[in-house]
Amino acid sequence: MSRTALMLASRPRVSTDVRPLLRHRLLAAAGVLLVPAIVLATPGVADAAPTRDRADAGGGWLARQLDRDSRVIVGDFGPDYGLTADTVLALDAAGVAKVASRRATTRLKRHVVDYTGGGDANEYYAGSFAKLVVLAAERGTDPTSFGGSDRMNLVAELRGLECGTRGRNDCATGDDGRFSDISQYGDFSNVIGQSLALIGLERATKRGPSAAAIRFLRKQQCDNGAFPVTVGTGTCAGDVDATGFAVQALVAIGGGRSLAAAKDAGRWLGRQQHGNGSFTGTGTRNANSTALAAQAFDALDRTKRYRKARKFLRSLQVRCSGAPADRGSVLYNRAGNGDEVRATAQAVPALAGINLTELDHRGARRAAPRLAC
Repeated sequence: MSRTALMLASRPRVSTDVRPLLRHRLLAAAGVLLVPAIVLATPGVADAAPTRDRADAGGGWLARQLDRDSRVIVGDFGPDYGLTADTVLALDAAGVAKVASRRATTRLKRHVVDYTGGGDANEYYAGSFAKLVVLAAERGTDPTSFGGSDRMNLVAELRGLECGTRGRNDCATGDDGRFSDISQYGDFSNVIGQSLALIGLERATKRGPSAAAIRFLRKQQCDNGAFPVTVGTGTCAGDVDATGFAVQALVAIGGGRSLAAAKDAGRWLGRQQHGNGSFTGTGTRNANSTALAAQAFDALDRTKRYRKARKFLRSLQVRCSGAPADRGSVLYNRAGNGDEVRATAQAVPALAGINLTELDHRGARRAAPRLAC
C-alpha cells in the first residue's frame, strides 16, 4: 500500500496521524522530553481469569502495554497519543480493562494540544481532531468539553478546519468539505482522516457532518470502487486501509448514494482479498490492512469475507508457544516485522467483530485477560 510523508514516523503501520518525522526531531531539538519506549506493567490493570477468546486476550495484552506512569503508549519519539487513542478503542471493542481505558482517556484529555498540534498553539491537525471525536463518541464523553485546554471543544475545532466554511478561505479550489490541516509543515490531511471525521460527527452530534464533507469523501472514490489515501494527486491509486475506513464512514452516513459507494468499495476490497483471507499493504500481507478490510466487511454484513479476514488475523496472534509476555498480541505479518502494539490495536476490534459505526465502551469489564494456556 502506498504511503505519503505523513506515515514516515513509524512504518510499517496504519496511521491516521498526520505529522512527518521532522516534527519529532524539532520537538527534540527544542528540549521537549522524549520518553524511552519502555513498557512496564500498568498499575490498576488487573488480570482476569485466563481466556480463550482471541479479542479478549489481545485486549488484555494491549492494556499491559500502557506505560505505568503516563498511562499512554510510549513510542520511539515519546508519548504516542494517536496510538493511545487506538488502544482505547481496541480495549472498548473487546470490552476489557475498563479502568485502564478510562485512565488513558483522561490522559488524552490533558494532552489535546500535544496530539492535535504537536504542542504548538498554531498547528491544527484534522486527522487528530477527527480521531478524538470518534473516541469521545464511543466513550460517551462530551466532545465539546474534552479536557480543559483551549481546544476542549473538539467538534468546533474540527468543523473549523472544514474547507469552504466561514474562516477557511485558504483551501484549494474544489476542496470544499475537506477537513484540512493548518500547519507550517504543509497539509497532510487525507481520506483516512476525512472518514474518521464523518464517523465522529455522525455519532457525536445531532447535525452530523455537512453535505459538502460527505460529497468530498465520495468524490475521492476511484472508478474501480477503491479509495486512495492521498487527496488531489491526479492518479487514483486504491488503498486497502483508506478504503476500509471510507466504507465504515459511508455506512455510518447512510443514504442511497453513500451506501452505493460503500458497496462498490466493498466489492473492490473483495477482489483484493487473498485466498488465506489476508490483505496486502506496504508490500506485505499484514494485520493492519486485513483488520480494516474486516471491519469494512462487517459494516457491510459481508460475513464470509469478514470471517476469512478474521481467520488470518487469528493466525498472526501469539499463542501458547510464544513467550508468556507476548501471548495474545498480534504480529504485523508472518515475518514478525512491524509495530506489534499498533498491529494488535488495529486487529482487536476486527477480532471482536466490532466496527467504528457501532463501537461502544459500555459493558466493559475491569480486568485484562491473559490467553489461557
